[in-house]
Amino acid sequence: MEKRQEIRPRPGLAARWTLLALPLCYIAAALWVRSQGGPSWLWFNLDPDYFYLLDALNIVNLTTPGHVYHPGTTVEWLGALVLRAANPGASADAITGAVLADPETHLRLIGTVFIVLNALGVLVLGAVGWRVFGDLPAAAFLQLAPFISTVVLKHSIYVKPEALLLLTVLMLAAVAVLTLQPGLLERHKGRFAAAFGVIAGFGVASKITAVPVFLLPLFVLGGVRPRILYGVWALAALIVFTLPALGAYDVFFAWMAKVSHGTSAYGGAPGATDWGVYVKGILKLFKRPAFHVVFILSGLTLIGAWWRSRQGRPAPVPEVRLLAGIWVAQLAHVLLVAKQPNAIYMIPSFVLIPLALVLAWRLMSGMLADRPAAMRVLGPGLAVLLAALVAAQGYGVSKLGRQLGRDHKAALSIDNGRFERCARINLYASSNPSFALMLGDYVTGSRFSERLAVLRPANDYWLEHWWDQSRLVLRGWRGPEDITQVLNRYPCVVYRGTHWYRPPHRRILDLLMPKAVPGIKFDAICKAGKETIATAGVDCDGRAIP
Repeated sequence: MEKRQEIRPRPGLAARWTLLALPLCYIAAALWVRSQGGPSWLWFNLDPDYFYLLDALNIVNLTTPGHVYHPGTTVEWLGALVLRAANPGASADAITGAVLADPETHLRLIGTVFIVLNALGVLVLGAVGWRVFGDLPAAAFLQLAPFISTVVLKHSIYVKPEALLLLTVLMLAAVAVLTLQPGLLERHKGRFAAAFGVIAGFGVASKITAVPVFLLPLFVLGGVRPRILYGVWALAALIVFTLPALGAYDVFFAWMAKVSHGTSAYGGAPGATDWGVYVKGILKLFKRPAFHVVFILSGLTLIGAWWRSRQGRPAPVPEVRLLAGIWVAQLAHVLLVAKQPNAIYMIPSFVLIPLALVLAWRLMSGMLADRPAAMRVLGPGLAVLLAALVAAQGYGVSKLGRQLGRDHKAALSIDNGRFERCARINLYASSNPSFALMLGDYVTGSRFSERLAVLRPANDYWLEHWWDQSRLVLRGWRGPEDITQVLNRYPCVVYRGTHWYRPPHRRILDLLMPKAVPGIKFDAICKAGKETIATAGVDCDGRAIP
């Protein structure tokens, strides 16, 4: 008699509501945290949201995006689709005018679409987990992916690649869990290879630093043909998802060459890396407990599974392969980004932590099945850990929201409107809607300068040192201007920005500004949180100084 395939029961009403809880919590938390953070033109929000908004406009106008360094094209063309959908029947020129006149509304709209997509991804992953594992706590654990680190939540609520990397890895995890359904992978290897390939192409088109997590399917698929098919699909998907940037491929590859052939994060001295700094970077990336504890636990579980297989008691091969794929992918991810050890680049690996923990728990349960005492601890232990993580991440979300709220309030404590008679000169990064648009337009190819010059205040300027940080250039809406002539047109001047000082002890205020503005002197220096505001001819309240 043919062996019947194991079929998991469909989730009941209580289970369905449970699986909906965390996606709804994600939406609520994301919207609340975003509201606490305030508008995207505040100094801590504008990079890179405004870049992607203006590049979405470039795509609406059928022009090549200018900011293709990640490459980030998925954010741009999805943003363009949202702008089109929000303005049905409108011409590209009309959409451009609406967005430039009210960029914040359109940024919030695109960001909200991304949040909803991620919530749906959390729901799908939970449903797949319940279907395959038949275990509600395990499924709920998988759904903790957006909350496993506040870094994930913080960067998934804005218009930037990280928002789509969360969606990408949620889908990667869901498809990977489906391969554990008995017999399903064997019957549909071609389809799984295609699904993994499309997900990988989308992820790499979103941010190339996510490449290592897409080693995972190589462990899951098995066999030469499915792996080759996976690679073909991934390459084809990558090309399709980056087609809007076809005219800027040379820019992307030139940037990758610069980054890969220098010892620092963005190039620097020739060489692969500074090994002393690199090792410190690896240790820094592993310092988060949620990451390194689960990484070590996964490694020990894999060693235990290997040892038992030598004794003729193998653990379930599909689950071992999947856990090994996650472990190798996370290690490769650390090694790739350690040259610039910023936690934001590790978001794809962080999103895989809950799946790694569930797999380790299930494998340990199987290996300890003949030890009743250990089994009595494992089950309740998972429930306790789940409750502890929910409580801890609830506190983390609250703390993140409060911090962003404080930064928001501090940035607005000194209103630019009080200096409306002055030349308002921004340094990176300044809380000024004009600066957000000026920087975004410059980075994306200066396609909207003329229109912005008509819409925005003429007394807003930017002391630019974006690509070359050895000098400052005064830029207005239409490009570089003579700073002496500009200052002579106004009775006062206000300089505002956060990066007055840059490590290692290179003081832009002392070293660069005197060169850019000969004879510079200030009448008042005030603070708006982390922003420094220096004035001449006016005090911090906007009152004229005789």
